[in-house]
Amino acid sequence: MENVKYSFNFLDYECKYNCRDKFYIDENGELHHLQTMYSRRFIFNPYNVETVNGQRLNDLDEWNRNLDEMYGYSGNLKALLEHSESGAERSKRRAKSKLTDIIFCNNFDCFCTLTLNPEKINNKDYNAVIKKLNTYLDNRVRRNGLKYVGVPELHKNGGLHFHFLCNSEALKLVDSGTVSCKGRKKPIKVATADRYGIPQNERQTVYNISDWSLGFTTAIKTYGDVGAVANYVGKYITKNADKIGGRWYYSGGKLNKPFYKYSVVSFDDVKNFDYEFNCGGGDFKVVDYGTGNSDK
Repeated sequence: MENVKYSFNFLDYECKYNCRDKFYIDENGELHHLQTMYSRRFIFNPYNVETVNGQRLNDLDEWNRNLDEMYGYSGNLKALLEHSESGAERSKRRAKSKLTDIIFCNNFDCFCTLTLNPEKINNKDYNAVIKKLNTYLDNRVRRNGLKYVGVPELHKNGGLHFHFLCNSEALKLVDSGTVSCKGRKKPIKVATADRYGIPQNERQTVYNISDWSLGFTTAIKTYGDVGAVANYVGKYITKNADKIGGRWYYSGGKLNKPFYKYSVVSFDDVKNFDYEFNCGGGDFKVVDYGTGNSDK
């Protein structure tokens, strides 16, 4: 881990780049290529705009001062978004990208759904719901080492529920007596699966979270390609027309973050890419490596 961080250090005079490679480290300590983004303009700056671990250093005023240099557009960040593919769509794209980063960089092994019983809490009152949810999650982060990322979703009647990826050892899971089976939308009882002769390798145990007292829960262990998992969870953002409660997703705990490497390339010579877009006067080309994010 330390060797990887060291290899991404930059000298002071290496300040502007037009290519950014993103990497993550899996649970076995192996480095994987996550994404390459090419820009026609030299906008990537590890020291002024972002650090090597992707966290922005500048406040909004500093960002505004750099806009003209970065995009050829004088104004503020809000105005920049209004001149892009659309503020909402760009915001959604960025949220999905960050969500994907979190999923790839962390060894989540559990997908769970938390619902809210209207007899116990007004599931249409966002402020009331999020207060209870935050208390629940924060408690498990501090006591059990919970790491999570999740997306809110609205029922057709306007009620809230949440989908989360997390580390299963931080939750109190109990066997629900049901299994999720290939080709079936809803879990069925184990006895029913036995009667239908469904093979064990086509079943997944469905758990309940015993200490969530405000509604029904389900939890299953994740399996398969992490890119498919990221794409599945990311689609909940796509389904939402707008942010719920001002947020596209929630995350918490001691989460790992991607590493970045910067370079200079000829933008016009980049012929193989998954998708391209224009943002605030800047042209971009993107290659996703198995993330399920391609717009092709």
